[in-house]
Amino acid sequence: MNRGMPEGLARAAPTAAAGIGQWLAVVSIMIGPSGCAPVSQMTPKAASAPQNLLWPPPPDLPRFEFETVLQTAADISPETDDSRWKRAIQGRPDTSDALVIDKPSAIVSRGGRVYVAEPGARAVTVFDAARKRLFRFGLREPNGLKRPQALALDDEGKVYVLDPLLKKVMVFDGMGLFQQAIPLGSAFSNPVGIAVQGDGATVYVVDRSNVDQDDHKVVALAPDGKERFRLGPRGSGPGRFNIPLAAAVAADGTLYVVDSGNFRVQAFNAKGEFKLQFGGAGVGIGQFSRPRAISLDHDGNIYVSDGGFNNVQIFNAAGQLLMPLGRLSREPGPGNYALIAGIAIDETRRLYVVDHYFKKIEVFRWLNEEEARKKASASKRAAG
Repeated sequence: MNRGMPEGLARAAPTAAAGIGQWLAVVSIMIGPSGCAPVSQMTPKAASAPQNLLWPPPPDLPRFEFETVLQTAADISPETDDSRWKRAIQGRPDTSDALVIDKPSAIVSRGGRVYVAEPGARAVTVFDAARKRLFRFGLREPNGLKRPQALALDDEGKVYVLDPLLKKVMVFDGMGLFQQAIPLGSAFSNPVGIAVQGDGATVYVVDRSNVDQDDHKVVALAPDGKERFRLGPRGSGPGRFNIPLAAAVAADGTLYVVDSGNFRVQAFNAKGEFKLQFGGAGVGIGQFSRPRAISLDHDGNIYVSDGGFNNVQIFNAAGQLLMPLGRLSREPGPGNYALIAGIAIDETRRLYVVDHYFKKIEVFRWLNEEEARKKASASKRAAG
Protein backbone atom coordinates (compact mmCIF):
# COMPACT_ATOMS: atom_id res chain seq x y z
CA MET A 1 0.00 0.00 0.00
CA ASN A 2 1.26 3.49 -0.84
CA ARG A 3 2.06 5.77 2.04
CA GLY A 4 -0.53 8.49 2.60
CA MET A 5 -3.09 6.50 0.65
CA PRO A 6 -6.31 5.48 2.41
CA GLU A 7 -6.72 1.71 2.58
CA GLY A 8 -9.94 1.67 0.58
CA LEU A 9 -8.53 3.94 -2.11
CA ALA A 10 -5.38 1.82 -2.31
CA ARG A 11 -7.48 -1.27 -3.01
CA ALA A 12 -9.53 0.51 -5.62
CA ALA A 13 -6.58 2.13 -7.39
CA PRO A 14 -5.46 -0.76 -9.64
CA THR A 15 -8.91 -1.38 -11.12
CA ALA A 16 -9.73 2.31 -11.33
CA ALA A 17 -6.51 3.02 -13.19
CA ALA A 18 -6.80 0.08 -15.58
CA GLY A 19 -9.02 1.83 -18.09
CA ILE A 20 -7.72 5.36 -17.63
CA GLY A 21 -5.30 5.29 -20.54
CA GLN A 22 -8.02 4.31 -23.00
CA TRP A 23 -10.45 6.80 -21.46
CA LEU A 24 -7.93 9.66 -21.69
CA ALA A 25 -7.21 8.82 -25.30
CA VAL A 26 -10.89 9.19 -26.14
CA VAL A 27 -11.13 12.45 -24.25
CA SER A 28 -8.12 13.90 -26.03
CA ILE A 29 -9.83 13.77 -29.44
CA MET A 30 -13.19 15.12 -28.32
CA ILE A 31 -14.10 18.63 -29.40
CA GLY A 32 -14.23 21.06 -26.50
CA PRO A 33 -17.09 23.46 -25.72
CA SER A 34 -17.59 26.53 -27.87
CA GLY A 35 -19.86 28.57 -25.65
CA CYS A 36 -21.82 28.77 -22.42
CA ALA A 37 -25.47 28.06 -21.68
CA PRO A 38 -27.57 28.18 -18.53
CA VAL A 39 -28.22 24.87 -16.82
CA SER A 40 -31.94 25.49 -17.20
CA GLN A 41 -31.57 24.93 -20.95
CA MET A 42 -31.53 21.14 -20.56
CA THR A 43 -32.63 19.14 -23.56
CA PRO A 44 -35.05 16.24 -22.92
CA LYS A 45 -32.28 13.87 -23.96
CA ALA A 46 -29.86 15.33 -21.42
CA ALA A 47 -32.42 15.41 -18.63
CA SER A 48 -33.32 11.74 -19.11
CA ALA A 49 -29.78 10.47 -19.67
CA PRO A 50 -28.51 7.83 -17.19
CA GLN A 51 -26.83 9.51 -14.23
CA ASN A 52 -23.55 8.21 -12.87
CA LEU A 53 -23.56 8.87 -9.11
CA LEU A 54 -20.56 6.72 -8.13
CA TRP A 55 -16.86 7.19 -8.88
CA PRO A 56 -15.13 5.08 -10.02
CA PRO A 57 -18.19 3.75 -11.88
CA PRO A 58 -19.20 0.09 -11.54
CA PRO A 59 -17.85 -2.56 -11.63
CA ASP A 60 -14.96 -0.88 -9.74
CA LEU A 61 -15.28 -0.29 -6.01
CA PRO A 62 -16.62 3.28 -5.66
CA ARG A 63 -14.76 5.84 -3.53
CA PHE A 64 -16.96 8.92 -4.04
CA GLU A 65 -20.72 9.39 -4.35
CA PHE A 66 -22.42 12.44 -5.84
CA GLU A 67 -24.26 14.23 -3.04
CA THR A 68 -25.67 17.55 -4.27
CA VAL A 69 -25.15 20.61 -6.44
CA LEU A 70 -24.82 24.23 -5.32
CA GLN A 71 -26.14 26.92 -7.65
CA THR A 72 -28.92 28.82 -5.88
CA ALA A 73 -30.07 29.96 -2.44
CA ALA A 74 -32.62 27.12 -2.47
CA ASP A 75 -29.77 24.59 -2.62
CA ILE A 76 -28.63 25.64 0.85
CA SER A 77 -31.98 26.70 2.35
CA PRO A 78 -35.09 25.33 0.58
CA GLU A 79 -38.16 27.56 0.82
CA THR A 80 -40.71 26.32 3.38
CA ASP A 81 -44.47 26.30 2.82
CA ASP A 82 -44.82 29.10 5.37
CA SER A 83 -42.24 31.37 3.74
CA ARG A 84 -43.69 30.62 0.30
CA TRP A 85 -47.15 31.67 1.55
CA LYS A 86 -45.81 34.88 3.11
CA ARG A 87 -43.95 35.74 -0.08
CA ALA A 88 -47.11 35.15 -2.15
CA ILE A 89 -49.37 37.41 -0.07
CA GLN A 90 -46.70 40.11 0.00
CA GLY A 91 -46.31 39.95 -3.76
CA ARG A 92 -42.59 39.29 -3.63
CA PRO A 93 -40.98 37.36 -6.52
CA ASP A 94 -39.39 33.99 -5.96
CA THR A 95 -35.63 34.52 -6.06
CA SER A 96 -34.59 31.28 -4.36
CA ASP A 97 -33.99 29.52 -7.69
CA ALA A 98 -31.92 32.35 -9.20
CA LEU A 99 -28.30 31.42 -9.91
CA VAL A 100 -25.97 33.03 -7.38
CA ILE A 101 -22.68 32.01 -8.98
CA ASP A 102 -21.38 32.98 -12.39
CA LYS A 103 -17.72 32.21 -13.01
CA PRO A 104 -16.07 31.61 -9.64
CA SER A 105 -12.29 31.91 -9.69
CA ALA A 106 -11.66 29.80 -6.56
CA ILE A 107 -13.32 27.68 -3.89
CA VAL A 108 -12.42 26.47 -0.37
CA SER A 109 -14.48 24.79 2.36
CA ARG A 110 -14.29 24.22 6.11
CA GLY A 111 -16.75 23.60 8.94
CA GLY A 112 -19.82 23.37 6.74
CA ARG A 113 -19.12 26.64 4.92
CA VAL A 114 -18.25 26.75 1.23
CA TYR A 115 -16.43 29.95 0.21
CA VAL A 116 -16.54 30.94 -3.45
CA ALA A 117 -14.49 33.79 -4.96
CA GLU A 118 -16.66 35.81 -7.36
CA PRO A 119 -14.64 38.40 -9.34
CA GLY A 120 -17.79 39.63 -11.12
CA ALA A 121 -19.58 40.30 -7.83
CA ARG A 122 -16.45 41.71 -6.17
CA ALA A 123 -17.20 39.49 -3.20
CA VAL A 124 -16.88 36.06 -1.67
CA THR A 125 -20.12 34.07 -1.71
CA VAL A 126 -20.65 31.69 1.21
CA PHE A 127 -22.90 28.63 1.23
CA ASP A 128 -23.34 28.11 4.99
CA ALA A 129 -24.83 24.62 5.35
CA ALA A 130 -24.75 24.63 9.14
CA ARG A 131 -26.92 27.73 9.40
CA LYS A 132 -28.79 27.12 6.12
CA ARG A 133 -27.84 30.56 4.95
CA LEU A 134 -26.23 32.13 1.91
CA PHE A 135 -24.32 35.38 2.31
CA ARG A 136 -21.50 37.45 0.82
CA PHE A 137 -18.62 39.39 2.31
CA GLY A 138 -15.97 41.77 1.02
CA LEU A 139 -18.52 44.39 -0.01
CA ARG A 140 -18.03 46.87 2.82
CA GLU A 141 -15.59 49.74 2.54
CA PRO A 142 -12.92 50.59 3.49
CA ASN A 143 -12.02 46.91 3.31
CA GLY A 144 -14.01 45.96 0.24
CA LEU A 145 -12.75 43.62 -2.47
CA LYS A 146 -12.12 44.68 -6.07
CA ARG A 147 -11.34 41.37 -7.77
CA PRO A 148 -11.15 38.31 -5.50
CA GLN A 149 -9.00 35.92 -7.48
CA ALA A 150 -7.89 33.11 -5.16
CA LEU A 151 -8.70 31.72 -1.71
CA ALA A 152 -6.97 29.82 1.08
CA LEU A 153 -7.80 28.78 4.65
CA ASP A 154 -5.60 28.44 7.72
CA ASP A 155 -6.19 26.07 10.63
CA GLU A 156 -8.20 28.70 12.52
CA GLY A 157 -10.62 29.00 9.63
CA LYS A 158 -9.46 32.45 8.53
CA VAL A 159 -10.07 33.16 4.85
CA TYR A 160 -7.21 34.58 2.78
CA VAL A 161 -8.37 36.38 -0.36
CA LEU A 162 -5.89 37.30 -3.08
CA ASP A 163 -6.99 40.53 -4.79
CA PRO A 164 -4.70 41.56 -7.70
CA LEU A 165 -6.40 44.95 -8.16
CA LEU A 166 -5.90 45.88 -4.52
CA LYS A 167 -2.39 44.37 -4.63
CA LYS A 168 -3.15 42.79 -1.28
CA VAL A 169 -4.08 39.58 0.43
CA MET A 170 -7.20 40.40 2.44
CA VAL A 171 -7.78 38.24 5.53
CA PHE A 172 -11.26 37.68 6.99
CA ASP A 173 -12.60 35.47 9.75
CA GLY A 174 -14.95 32.60 8.94
CA MET A 175 -18.00 34.88 9.07
CA GLY A 176 -16.48 37.45 6.74
CA LEU A 177 -15.28 40.04 9.27
CA PHE A 178 -12.10 41.79 8.11
CA GLN A 179 -8.94 40.94 10.08
CA GLN A 180 -5.92 42.32 8.25
CA ALA A 181 -4.37 43.11 4.87
CA ILE A 182 -1.05 41.73 3.65
CA PRO A 183 0.50 44.15 1.12
CA LEU A 184 1.98 42.73 -2.07
CA GLY A 185 3.71 45.88 -3.26
CA SER A 186 5.05 46.00 -6.80
CA ALA A 187 6.80 42.60 -6.80
CA PHE A 188 3.99 40.85 -8.68
CA SER A 189 2.88 41.33 -12.27
CA ASN A 190 0.00 38.82 -12.52
CA PRO A 191 -0.77 37.07 -9.19
CA VAL A 192 -3.34 34.30 -9.60
CA GLY A 193 -2.97 31.82 -6.74
CA ILE A 194 -2.53 31.67 -2.98
CA ALA A 195 -1.75 29.06 -0.33
CA VAL A 196 -1.12 29.36 3.40
CA GLN A 197 0.55 27.25 6.07
CA GLY A 198 -1.85 25.90 8.66
CA ASP A 199 -0.53 28.21 11.37
CA GLY A 200 -0.64 31.23 9.06
CA ALA A 201 3.09 31.85 9.43
CA THR A 202 3.79 31.76 5.70
CA VAL A 203 1.60 32.86 2.81
CA TYR A 204 2.51 31.74 -0.70
CA VAL A 205 1.51 33.88 -3.69
CA VAL A 206 1.61 32.38 -7.19
CA ASP A 207 2.53 34.82 -9.98
CA ARG A 208 1.96 33.50 -13.51
CA SER A 209 3.45 36.71 -14.94
CA ASN A 210 2.85 37.13 -18.69
CA VAL A 211 3.55 34.94 -21.70
CA ASP A 212 6.31 37.24 -22.98
CA GLN A 213 8.00 37.58 -19.57
CA ASP A 214 10.21 35.24 -17.54
CA ASP A 215 9.24 36.26 -14.00
CA HIS A 216 7.04 33.21 -13.38
CA LYS A 217 7.34 32.60 -9.64
CA VAL A 218 5.97 31.64 -6.25
CA VAL A 219 6.82 34.01 -3.38
CA ALA A 220 6.71 33.07 0.32
CA LEU A 221 5.58 35.98 2.50
CA ALA A 222 5.48 36.58 6.23
CA PRO A 223 2.14 37.80 7.68
CA ASP A 224 3.43 41.39 7.48
CA GLY A 225 4.18 41.04 3.78
CA LYS A 226 7.97 40.67 4.04
CA GLU A 227 9.44 38.23 1.56
CA ARG A 228 10.92 35.03 3.00
CA PHE A 229 12.04 33.44 -0.27
CA ARG A 230 10.92 32.92 -3.83
CA LEU A 231 10.85 30.06 -6.32
CA GLY A 232 11.32 30.44 -10.07
CA PRO A 233 11.80 32.05 -12.55
CA ARG A 234 10.64 30.65 -15.88
CA GLY A 235 12.06 27.37 -17.05
CA SER A 236 11.51 23.62 -17.18
CA GLY A 237 13.96 22.38 -14.55
CA PRO A 238 13.19 21.69 -10.87
CA GLY A 239 12.11 24.86 -9.11
CA ARG A 240 11.39 26.63 -12.40
CA PHE A 241 7.89 27.38 -13.69
CA ASN A 242 6.01 28.00 -16.90
CA ILE A 243 2.66 29.63 -16.10
CA PRO A 244 2.15 28.49 -12.51
CA LEU A 245 -1.54 28.76 -11.61
CA ALA A 246 -2.26 27.43 -8.13
CA ALA A 247 -0.74 26.04 -4.94
CA ALA A 248 -1.64 24.17 -1.75
CA VAL A 249 0.16 23.38 1.51
CA ALA A 250 0.05 19.96 3.20
CA ALA A 251 -0.08 19.42 6.96
CA ASP A 252 3.66 18.64 7.00
CA GLY A 253 4.44 21.97 5.32
CA THR A 254 5.01 20.60 1.82
CA LEU A 255 4.10 23.14 -0.85
CA TYR A 256 2.54 21.79 -4.06
CA VAL A 257 2.47 24.06 -7.13
CA VAL A 258 0.47 23.55 -10.32
CA ASP A 259 3.07 24.29 -13.02
CA SER A 260 0.55 24.39 -15.83
CA GLY A 261 2.76 25.25 -18.81
CA ASN A 262 5.11 22.41 -17.88
CA PHE A 263 2.15 20.02 -17.40
CA ARG A 264 3.22 19.00 -13.91
CA VAL A 265 2.91 19.49 -10.18
CA GLN A 266 6.07 20.37 -8.22
CA ALA A 267 6.55 19.86 -4.48
CA PHE A 268 8.85 21.80 -2.12
CA ASN A 269 9.56 21.66 1.59
CA ALA A 270 8.84 24.57 3.94
CA LYS A 271 12.28 26.06 3.16
CA GLY A 272 11.58 26.08 -0.58
CA GLU A 273 13.81 23.10 -1.36
CA PHE A 274 12.67 20.92 -4.26
CA LYS A 275 11.23 17.52 -3.27
CA LEU A 276 9.58 15.93 -6.29
CA GLN A 277 7.48 16.44 -9.38
CA PHE A 278 4.87 14.40 -11.24
CA GLY A 279 2.72 14.66 -14.33
CA GLY A 280 3.83 15.44 -17.87
CA ALA A 281 2.08 16.30 -21.14
CA GLY A 282 0.03 13.55 -22.73
CA VAL A 283 -2.96 11.26 -22.43
CA GLY A 284 -1.29 8.53 -20.41
CA ILE A 285 -2.00 7.58 -16.81
CA GLY A 286 -1.20 10.49 -14.51
CA GLN A 287 -0.43 12.95 -17.31
CA PHE A 288 -2.03 16.36 -17.85
CA SER A 289 -3.56 18.42 -20.63
CA ARG A 290 -4.38 21.71 -18.85
CA PRO A 291 -3.85 21.39 -15.07
CA ARG A 292 -5.69 24.23 -13.34
CA ALA A 293 -6.40 23.87 -9.62
CA ILE A 294 -5.21 21.82 -6.66
CA SER A 295 -6.42 20.72 -3.24
CA LEU A 296 -5.20 18.30 -0.55
CA ASP A 297 -6.99 15.99 1.87
CA HIS A 298 -5.85 15.22 5.42
CA ASP A 299 -4.21 11.97 4.29
CA GLY A 300 -1.89 13.88 1.96
CA ASN A 301 -3.64 12.89 -1.27
CA ILE A 302 -3.45 15.47 -4.06
CA TYR A 303 -6.44 16.47 -6.20
CA VAL A 304 -5.76 18.28 -9.49
CA SER A 305 -8.43 19.58 -11.89
CA ASP A 306 -7.62 19.46 -15.60
CA GLY A 307 -9.30 21.87 -18.02
CA GLY A 308 -8.41 19.72 -21.04
CA PHE A 309 -9.66 16.37 -19.76
CA ASN A 310 -12.37 18.10 -17.67
CA ASN A 311 -11.81 15.81 -14.74
CA VAL A 312 -10.16 15.65 -11.33
CA GLN A 313 -7.14 13.37 -11.02
CA ILE A 314 -6.32 12.07 -7.53
CA PHE A 315 -2.71 11.23 -6.61
CA ASN A 316 -1.02 10.03 -3.45
CA ALA A 317 1.77 12.03 -1.78
CA ALA A 318 4.35 10.30 -3.98
CA GLY A 319 2.61 11.49 -7.16
CA GLN A 320 1.14 8.12 -8.12
CA LEU A 321 -2.29 8.27 -9.73
CA LEU A 322 -5.05 6.70 -7.64
CA MET A 323 -8.14 7.48 -9.72
CA PRO A 324 -9.85 10.10 -11.91
CA LEU A 325 -13.27 11.60 -11.25
CA GLY A 326 -15.44 13.27 -13.86
CA ARG A 327 -15.55 13.38 -17.64
CA LEU A 328 -15.82 15.78 -20.56
CA SER A 329 -19.46 16.26 -21.55
CA ARG A 330 -21.76 19.10 -22.59
CA GLU A 331 -24.82 17.28 -21.28
CA PRO A 332 -25.91 18.04 -17.71
CA GLY A 333 -25.38 15.44 -15.04
CA PRO A 334 -23.22 14.58 -12.04
CA GLY A 335 -19.56 14.32 -12.99
CA ASN A 336 -20.13 15.93 -16.39
CA TYR A 337 -17.90 18.96 -17.00
CA ALA A 338 -17.21 21.21 -19.96
CA LEU A 339 -15.28 24.08 -18.32
CA ILE A 340 -13.95 22.66 -15.07
CA ALA A 341 -12.29 25.19 -12.78
CA GLY A 342 -11.63 25.26 -9.04
CA ILE A 343 -11.77 22.33 -6.64
CA ALA A 344 -11.69 21.97 -2.85
CA ILE A 345 -11.56 19.23 -0.20
CA ASP A 346 -12.91 19.82 3.31
CA GLU A 347 -12.12 18.08 6.60
CA THR A 348 -14.87 15.48 5.97
CA ARG A 349 -13.22 14.68 2.61
CA ARG A 350 -16.11 16.09 0.65
CA LEU A 351 -14.96 17.11 -2.81
CA TYR A 352 -16.28 20.34 -4.36
CA VAL A 353 -15.93 20.82 -8.13
CA VAL A 354 -16.66 24.09 -9.98
CA ASP A 355 -17.72 24.09 -13.64
CA HIS A 356 -18.17 27.39 -15.50
CA TYR A 357 -20.11 25.98 -18.45
CA PHE A 358 -22.91 24.55 -16.30
CA LYS A 359 -22.52 27.27 -13.63
CA LYS A 360 -22.48 24.69 -10.88
CA ILE A 361 -20.61 23.46 -7.84
CA GLU A 362 -20.91 19.71 -7.44
CA VAL A 363 -20.38 18.01 -4.08
CA PHE A 364 -19.11 14.45 -3.77
CA ARG A 365 -19.02 12.49 -0.51
CA TRP A 366 -16.15 10.16 0.38
CA LEU A 367 -17.22 6.56 0.94
CA ASN A 368 -15.50 4.48 3.60
CA GLU A 369 -14.78 0.80 3.00
CA GLU A 370 -18.11 -0.48 4.33
CA GLU A 371 -20.15 2.14 2.47
CA ALA A 372 -18.24 1.51 -0.76
CA ARG A 373 -18.94 -2.24 -0.67
CA LYS A 374 -22.63 -1.68 0.08
CA LYS A 375 -22.92 0.78 -2.82
CA ALA A 376 -21.12 -1.63 -5.14
CA SER A 377 -23.42 -4.52 -4.16
CA ALA A 378 -26.54 -2.37 -4.60
CA SER A 379 -25.32 -1.21 -8.02
CA LYS A 380 -24.66 -4.81 -9.07
CA ARG A 381 -28.15 -5.92 -7.98
CA ALA A 382 -29.76 -2.98 -9.80
CA ALA A 383 -27.88 -3.86 -12.98
CA GLY A 384 -29.27 -7.29 -13.10
